[in-house]
Amino acid sequence: MAEPRNQFLARAAERREQAVALRAQGLSYLEIAAEMGCSTGTVGRLLHDARLLEKKAQQQAV
Repeated sequence: MAEPRNQFLARAAERREQAVALRAQGLSYLEIAAEMGCSTGTVGRLLHDARLLEKKAQQQAV
């Protein structure tokens, strides 16, 4: 059975936040991938999604 949507969204948000925090510490995509147990492509997608969500939040705040 699939996990409930709210749990999925919470887990996805945590992964994005972790990737952003590790990148802010100066880690490379490869180092972040090793830390999180995923591929560098996934790291890139997490960071890309985080940037898009931040931009959307800033636009809605105006």
